[in-house]
Amino acid sequence: MTTPIAAAQADDPSLGPADLLRLYAAGPATLEASVAGLMADHLRARPVAGRWSTLEVICHVADTEQFFADRMKRTLAMDRPLLVGADGWRYPEPVRYHDRDPAEELPLVAMTRRQMGRILALVPADAWRRDAVHTETGLVTLRQLLLHAVRHLDNHVGFIHDKRRALGIEPG
Repeated sequence: MTTPIAAAQADDPSLGPADLLRLYAAGPATLEASVAGLMADHLRARPVAGRWSTLEVICHVADTEQFFADRMKRTLAMDRPLLVGADGWRYPEPVRYHDRDPAEELPLVAMTRRQMGRILALVPADAWRRDAVHTETGLVTLRQLLLHAVRHLDNHVGFIHDKRRALGIEPG
């Protein structure tokens, strides 16, 4: 059985490094557009049963962007580093997602991706095959880590659109 993480890391040979970097760079604008016009009560609402609020999704994405950047940096800098999985469902209460400010979280996503995008744009072609060992999925390449980051954000933007529809607020 393929886990959601393994599926997110599955390679797509149709995408070259330039394609991946373009998609990665576009992510923050896509996330910001998905929450445009939402008021504080909309951000904290949980209109879809059993799902996070939009603010929780924003904070989760901001936190995981930092995880992804660290994993990619360690994969570049170290020989086959161990990448410890993070159970995202444990984070909302302990790190106070509902008390955090989307005006801080959204720029953090953009800044993290800008920095990491600049780093990745400079790596030699053979660096995309550098690998690491993920505690949940095993061997993973730098390329797969980047693809996972791209898919992760896009997946969560889809959840935000679901919440907007449930609140009767169509995406802009």
